Amino acid sequence: GLEYLHGQEPPLYHGDLKSLNILVSSECLALITDFGSAQPITLEALFSATASTITLTGSSYTLRWAAPELLQDEKPCLRSDIWALGWIAYEVMTNTIPFHDVKKDAIVINRVIQGHLPSVTEHARMSLIRALCSVMVQCWSINPEGRPTAEECRKSISWMVSDIPLGRVSVQLTSHVPYAAEDRSSTDSEHR
Repeated sequence: GLEYLHGQEPPLYHGDLKSLNILVSSECLALITDFGSAQPITLEALFSATASTITLTGSSYTLRWAAPELLQDEKPCLRSDIWALGWIAYEVMTNTIPFHDVKKDAIVINRVIQGHLPSVTEHARMSLIRALCSVMVQCWSINPEGRPTAEECRKSISWMVSDIPLGRVSVQLTSHVPYAAEDRSSTDSEHR
């Protein structure tokens, strides 16, 4: 979805990409929502640096997913969305929001600007998926030009196979779309 937005003419910057703005359809397709902050990248963007933990929306970013350039009052760019994409991957793998252990916004801002980000190799779940960790670390480059494009991110993970447990059945998927699934064991017996 992000590759589609960034590929428009002019390219569209989402501006508030986070897990709370991604829904999963009944067909297990990830759908980006909440385009209240989206804008063509050619326009000058104005942001306020105040934010609550995860609920600020509108014409502003959400602090915990905001790229360093936004926190330093610089103009947003497509790679600002890529920074947030790295955090979404982190959330999926750890089941925690960025900087879940920090209560004060000023500390979050300082950690982001200084590059004091979580170690993906020290987290038990993360150490098992080194390829995804590599993409996440690239997304978190302090310099926006050091971040991959949305297309490069998709290509980096498209080879990964997803195992979706569907009750007692497991389905193998090979697609560039990240998936999530609910336990459908109650419906499995109906289809046998």
